[in-house]
Formats: sequence, structure tokens, C-alpha cells
Amino acid sequence: MTEPWMQFILSAAAIIWAGNRLTRSAKTIAQNTNIGTAWAGALLLPLVTSLPELVTSSRAVLIDAPDLAVGNIFGSNLYNLTLLAVIDLSCRRGALTSRANPGHVLTASFSVIAVSLAAAAMTGVVFVPVGRVGVETIVIAGVYLFGSRLLFQYEKKHRFPGEAGSAGKGRDLSSTGRALLHYLFAAGLIVGAGVLLTDAADRIALETGLGRTFVGSFFLAAATSLPETVTTITAVKLGVLDMAVANVFGANFFNMFILFWVDLFYGAAPLLAVVSGTHLFSAVMVILLTTVMIIGLANRSQKELIGIGYDSVILLIGYAAAVYIIFKAGGN
Repeated sequence: MTEPWMQFILSAAAIIWAGNRLTRSAKTIAQNTNIGTAWAGALLLPLVTSLPELVTSSRAVLIDAPDLAVGNIFGSNLYNLTLLAVIDLSCRRGALTSRANPGHVLTASFSVIAVSLAAAAMTGVVFVPVGRVGVETIVIAGVYLFGSRLLFQYEKKHRFPGEAGSAGKGRDLSSTGRALLHYLFAAGLIVGAGVLLTDAADRIALETGLGRTFVGSFFLAAATSLPETVTTITAVKLGVLDMAVANVFGANFFNMFILFWVDLFYGAAPLLAVVSGTHLFSAVMVILLTTVMIIGLANRSQKELIGIGYDSVILLIGYAAAVYIIFKAGGN
């Protein structure tokens, strides 16, 4: 019984180390190639920090555990949103949404669109299969590609204050090369650790009776979101608030593209047609909590409760409620 837990912990520790290395490498690459750090937070960093979700969810469908895969994706999105509350708690300088750039609404809105498409597919009412893949996940991939292009164009026009690239300092090609090597090494480590992490999570789900839906939505999701946690906390400590916020919304948007990839990888049937209905609840919670943050960014209220914004309080309560409800609902 202790073996899968030890494997889970060691794999998670490897992902934390690799995620930190990947973040530093991505930052160096972004600076030396004149990519704005806000764009890096919304699109470049999620490509890095979401590798665990990509690897573990792909591995989950290979071992015929689709609920583990989908639970990991939606659970990671829920967990990532709570990181915004963590930022608020760590700063304690007024409501986070009154200080963050309102441009984050764009990324958050695209994330809501993608999750809504997945939720619609899971209802079974509008589900349309294309071979062994759902048309909804194909549309989600299209939304991600279109949204990424729009976000890049927006960031070029509206660089967040203090988030510009460092082209004026000159490009260090040698440091860029080293960063790329570190990036590739850490990515390889995440792939290996992700496979071990998923196998351990599946054994824990079966041996404890907690179910793949619950374990995927919370244990596995929290572990695979460790790079986002490390990146976000580091960005806040460095005083780059908008990069931290952009990383959260960007990671959630990219996670939905992962859903399309996993659907292709599964092959046995359209993925969203065979998973537990509990995931629909998770998707709805992601939509609701993301919408709360969009309203906060648009309203920019400075009202606080226990030193943080009301929207951050709602995030914490919503996540706790989701954990309890999904645990009570059980899973496969």
C-alpha cells in the first residue's frame, strides 16, 4: 500500500524541480527573443507548466482510465483558479482583480468558451462524433489556436506595464542555448515522472476505493499543477503580478487543448461520451469560478474580506465545495 504513495510523492517532487527549471529556462528564452513576459505568462509558460497534465492524461487513457484523464484536466483547472486566491492572500494589498491588468479577461473568456464546449459534449444532448473523436474537442482545438493568435496580437498592442521584453539589453545567444538545453532536459524528466505519477494515482484510486474520478480531480490534478504553483509563487515574489495571473488563465486555456489531444489519443471512442457525469459538475464549477474572476477584473472593486477580494473568497469556498461534492459523489 505504501509503494504507490511513495512513487506518487517522488514523482511529484521530480515534477516540482523540473517545473522550476523549465520556468527559468522559458523566462530566459522569452527575454532573449524579445517575447513580452505577459504573453509568456499566458501562452509560453503554460506550454511548459502543463506538460504534466499532457503526459499524465495521455498515460491515463493508455491504461484505459479515461475518468482519471478527464478528472486530471478539469481538476487542474479548478486547482489553478485557487492559485489566484493564493496570490491575493500572499500580497494582502487590496483585491487582486483591482490590481491585475484587465486584459486577462481575454484569456479567461476563451477558457470559459472551451470548457463550455466540453460541458455541452458531456451532457450528451449535442454530442456529435467524428469517427472516434468528438466534434466538440475538435472545435476546442480550433478555439485554442484562434485564441492564441488573438492573444499574441493583443499583447503586441497592449504590453502590460513592466512586462515588456528585454530586447534593448541585447540578446545573449549562449544563454539562450543553455536555457534551451535545460528546457529539453527538464521536459524529458517531466515526461518520465508523469508516467510514474499516473500509474501510482491509478493504483491509489483502486486500492483506497476513492475512485478514479475523485483521485484524478484532486490528487493527480494537484500534483500535475505543481509547476503552475511554483511558477505563480515565484512570479509574485519577483513582483511580476500580471505574469502570475496570466499563467493561471493561460494554463487553464491550454489544458482544454490537451483535452482534444487526449481524445485523439484514446481512440476507443469519443472521450467525453464515456466518462463519468461527475466531470460535468467539475466543468460547471470551472465556468462559474472563472466567470467570477472575469467580473472582478471588469468591475475592479477594491472591497475586501479578511484582507483579500470577495472574488478570491468565492474561489476558496467554491473549490472546497467542489472537493466535498465530488468526494461524496464517488467515481469510477
